[in-house]
Amino acid sequence: MLTGVDAGMRPFIVAIFLLGLLAAPASAQFQSSNVSLLRKLPASAGAIGARFSEDGTKMYVTSAAGLQIYDISQADQPKLLSLLPLPHFENEDVDVGRDTVVITNDPSFSGIGAIYLIDVSDPAAPALRSVLPTSDTTQNGHVANCIAGCDYLYTTGTAEGLAVYDIRDLAAPRFVKTIPLPGDGFTHDVHVDAAGVAWVTGEDGTFGFDVSDPLNPALLYRSDPSIVNTGGGLPGDDGSGPLDFLHHNMLRTSINLSDAGELSEAAKGQGNVLAITEEDYLKPGCEGQGSLQTWRITDERNPDGSIKLELLDLWTTELNELIATTGRSPATVNCSAHWFDEQGGVIAQGWYDQGVRFLDISNPRDIKQVGYYATLGTFWAAYFAPGDPGTVYGLDVASGIDVLHFDRGGPARRAPITTGGAVRFGKPSSRWGFACPLAI
Repeated sequence: MLTGVDAGMRPFIVAIFLLGLLAAPASAQFQSSNVSLLRKLPASAGAIGARFSEDGTKMYVTSAAGLQIYDISQADQPKLLSLLPLPHFENEDVDVGRDTVVITNDPSFSGIGAIYLIDVSDPAAPALRSVLPTSDTTQNGHVANCIAGCDYLYTTGTAEGLAVYDIRDLAAPRFVKTIPLPGDGFTHDVHVDAAGVAWVTGEDGTFGFDVSDPLNPALLYRSDPSIVNTGGGLPGDDGSGPLDFLHHNMLRTSINLSDAGELSEAAKGQGNVLAITEEDYLKPGCEGQGSLQTWRITDERNPDGSIKLELLDLWTTELNELIATTGRSPATVNCSAHWFDEQGGVIAQGWYDQGVRFLDISNPRDIKQVGYYATLGTFWAAYFAPGDPGTVYGLDVASGIDVLHFDRGGPARRAPITTGGAVRFGKPSSRWGFACPLAI
């Protein structure tokens, strides 16, 4: 969430974050008829991000307090197995490989960077393998991601690019080098797709790398460089463009879209359509709230020789502008899209103050909302349970994880928004030629 932010803004932003943690839990403000709350996980307050075991039976949750491990072999009834307190702040993602969970402490907030390598071979008794201080070599550390089967880590968070760590010896991890990336902006996340391509998101957009040599990644793909960053995500900056703060996270889908507009299915996670979150927040009245975007791998080349990604569509929630009297609250500033998951052409997305949104991207040129669930909480992430597309975990940083049931299918749905005691339907934005084509 808070990577790359000017130091002068951090006390203000951290105050908002802490207020969110202290917010009282609330029942659903509004939800579509195909989404229902099954249960709240009582020990999960402060939940920020999650990752699943390879066999899909465990969920590793990074929270404001540390690591939580759940047994999700029965997806709709998660059972807490263990808690491991950690002295860290705002690690908004977690990764796992080789029976090791990786959590990082971002040095940009406390001045102290650290990577925690946690042995989860016994999920009921997680134990620290080692702690590696990092701030003496790099200011990266907002997110840490496994590369090459978790033999290496890439960390992100600044304009340095990628900081690389060798963790083949889990008892003696070590910093290797920093890899600069194209552009001048900060990095945010790294996702390795089913084809082995490492996708790096950040202030300058999205880049795809061949990481067969993890110490020397080779650029393969780049989002359209004509779509430039228009602001920086802070109050007063222009939030109307498709890249105002950063590309936050992405997933490669199984959808193929031909030049002629024909749709087909590719091997799992190896289609030419990508889903990408554009994060944008701290806009009073939510003028600029980020978006969920679809992009396509084309046959064109960028000036630097990389394969061009083209923007197909973007979707924002009904909450768009206070000026149009559409909005949850005049005080709302955390409106943005955030971490998401995708199964079968449907996105489950945490949308900060706008709940969990379900978006059909099976036609990536025409994103449609097909379900919604929102409370007074703040949802940093949403994930489909592995192998169970009907169960979704919504991570509310204020009050914990909501276990939701989602019925697929049915028409597009628009969520009513509460403003000043009245219930209204918001008008989707048509800026930049991208509408939100939702039927009431």
